[in-house]
Amino acid sequence: MNLVKYHDELLDLKGPGITASRLISRFTAAPLINLYVGIIFSLWSPIGLGPTLTPLSSILIVSVVMVILPPAPIVYEAWRGNVDLDVSQRENRTKFFLFSMMCDVVAFAIYSYFDCLIMSTLAAAYFTVTLGVMLVSLNWKISVHGAGIGGPGTALIYVYGPVAFLVVFFWILVIYSRVTLKQHTIGQSIAGVILAMIITLFTYFFLYLP
Repeated sequence: MNLVKYHDELLDLKGPGITASRLISRFTAAPLINLYVGIIFSLWSPIGLGPTLTPLSSILIVSVVMVILPPAPIVYEAWRGNVDLDVSQRENRTKFFLFSMMCDVVAFAIYSYFDCLIMSTLAAAYFTVTLGVMLVSLNWKISVHGAGIGGPGTALIYVYGPVAFLVVFFWILVIYSRVTLKQHTIGQSIAGVILAMIITLFTYFFLYLP
């Protein structure tokens, strides 16, 4: 069976909010959130991008290494019919987490080489959050969508201060969408956001030292 679909598309979902929840869910997948935050940091970094990188080159790196590459194995396995695009079976997620973490290590190495602190810290936070989510997922289906927006959102607040608290609105939307689409309970969705918030705060406290 061809499973190149999201898990909610394989369910007979009806009722108000389904279409809106699907749009929210699609546009807040972890790689896309990383792209949004990577663009923001690259264009409006309060500490610059180091002596070499330009906004365009920084965006190119994050686009390839942290947006395109991490979900590539999932798309391939979905095309083969082994998983759906959400990797809804918790037991199948570990290998994809490990590949994503490897991409984060590569991104961290590249940005560190170019002395681009704002982006190397983002890559490090993605690594630590993914590690945390992977460990929890060994026993419980925590929300990857929740973590995927909770971590980068916390990074925005850490870097830009209160003006970035707008991200809380998006956290609520993502929690709503994942519950409405029957992909997670509200507890799993909130836990994803909170876990990523805590891990990101610790990561930035130790690494983001302008």
